[in-house]
Amino acid sequence: MDEDTHYDKVEDVVGSHIEDAVTFWAQSINRNKDIMKIGCSLSEVCPQASSVLGNLDPKKIYGGLFSEDKCWYRCKVLKIISDEKCLVRYIDYGNIEILNRSDIVEIPSELQFSSVAKKYKLWGLYIPSNQEVTQFDQGTTFLGSLIFEKEIKMRIKAT
Repeated sequence: MDEDTHYDKVEDVVGSHIEDAVTFWAQSINRNKDIMKIGCSLSEVCPQASSVLGNLDPKKIYGGLFSEDKCWYRCKVLKIISDEKCLVRYIDYGNIEILNRSDIVEIPSELQFSSVAKKYKLWGLYIPSNQEVTQFDQGTTFLGSLIFEKEIKMRIKAT
């Protein structure tokens, strides 16, 4: 077994984003201080940073101005929609948003490290391809009520 694999390890996490009825993003409780430090650093560097020009690197981490609270968060570009719009994932939370290119900035190398949030999927559950939209939405809402912004224990079964 690979040393980096921690099957049956239990992690204390806080749910940060619900993707669908069986998939969600969560942050390790141990990384709570990291989130605060990242936020402070981004609020200092991003307002003065240049908007990205030219090609966007899908492997690179950028600063993105979240539309709901107008705060800066680390993000990765998932898809270029047009010359002016990009789909990004806020890597420390898991949520996605379409941003104007002017709201995406370069961030320094000391902020280029792995994400705080990790993606989780409930073991043994899946969403059938013919799933009715109403039931899908109800499942997503239910999962959110169980874990969003709540401390939970996760047992890792596979990666």
